Amino acid sequence: MSAEATGADDRFWSRPQWTGLDYMEALRRFHEVVKPSTYFEIGVDRGRTLAIAQCASIGVDPAFRGPPATVNNKPSCFLFNCRSDAFFHAYDPTKLFGRPIDLAFLDGLHHFEVLLRDFLHTEKHCRRDSVVLLHDCLPFDAHMARREQGDATYRAHSAYPGHWTGDVWKTLAILKKVRNDLKIVVYDAGPTGLVAVTDLDPCSTALEERYSELFAEFEPKDLFDEVDAFYASLDVRSVGDDLSALSLEFRP
Repeated sequence: MSAEATGADDRFWSRPQWTGLDYMEALRRFHEVVKPSTYFEIGVDRGRTLAIAQCASIGVDPAFRGPPATVNNKPSCFLFNCRSDAFFHAYDPTKLFGRPIDLAFLDGLHHFEVLLRDFLHTEKHCRRDSVVLLHDCLPFDAHMARREQGDATYRAHSAYPGHWTGDVWKTLAILKKVRNDLKIVVYDAGPTGLVAVTDLDPCSTALEERYSELFAEFEPKDLFDEVDAFYASLDVRSVGDDLSALSLEFRP
């Protein structure tokens, strides 16, 4: 469904819900394919995604709610109770692991500039064939794509009032615009998409050098104005039951 206003002053829009595998199952498949020795996660919350990993892991979250089971069968598991910016200021994940990050899942604060910083900081601790996963970049209505979680402007219009992706779709748009050296694959994982990024360059400074410029450019953008163009620019794929295709693209 294209963007449609429900009234003269109403900029609500909606699209069909993504029907691919749930993102938790998609994440499990990436663990199966990448077989990481090191796993890095921002946005641990209750620990459900961190529990999937069975390798050395680092989890960062300012408000952990997860049980000790998140440690699972890991040989080591570092948990940092702080915001991601504070973590990267004080710690070096490469030194903590003793090697670069193989697989990362970034699902922290749903503001595009925070996810952009999380990505550029994480990339510095990856290899070229590492994989960084970005969550929640494919909202399917205006309510879930609201900037602030407490904004109820379009809540009554949405069939999914509990969903909140924030505006991190802008981070995907920025990466596609500025970093054409990256390999970016977008998946229809439910409920709000999963983006896999590889061909990383830990020496790149492109995002840092243009950070203020990019923030100023993208901060005022509203997906209502470009929802059709945004989704038309994405080759959204499905994570199927057969791991062979995923292996060809992402196996180190």
